[in-house]
Amino acid sequence: MAKVYHRLPPEEKSKCGIFAQNYGEAGAIDFFGKKYDLPQAISGHNNYWLWGPREYTGEIMIVIGGDEDDHKEVFREVEKVEVIRHKYAMPYENNLPVYLCRDIIFPLKEVWLRVKTYV
Repeated sequence: MAKVYHRLPPEEKSKCGIFAQNYGEAGAIDFFGKKYDLPQAISGHNNYWLWGPREYTGEIMIVIGGDEDDHKEVFREVEKVEVIRHKYAMPYENNLPVYLCRDIIFPLKEVWLRVKTYV
């Protein structure tokens, strides 16, 4: 995440948010992200959904995982920029794509209503 975020120009960094598919990923970003100067994560999973999209507009988002075609329904520009691999990752979270998404089609507050996932 830090490599992707810090490659952005300063004007994009100031607008960028990180969206995680689940609270574990979001929690890792929030915990370790302080060390790497990352923005707080948002997620539609469990209680993270209750905290909303924070101050993010969705203008530029780093999205962890999910389906590229689904992201293209929300953003005009979707680019796979990284793949997360780790020997200790859960099998379903290994080889996890990371997308840089720009130019949200709908207001993020509208999209937020569709990302709620409680398990």
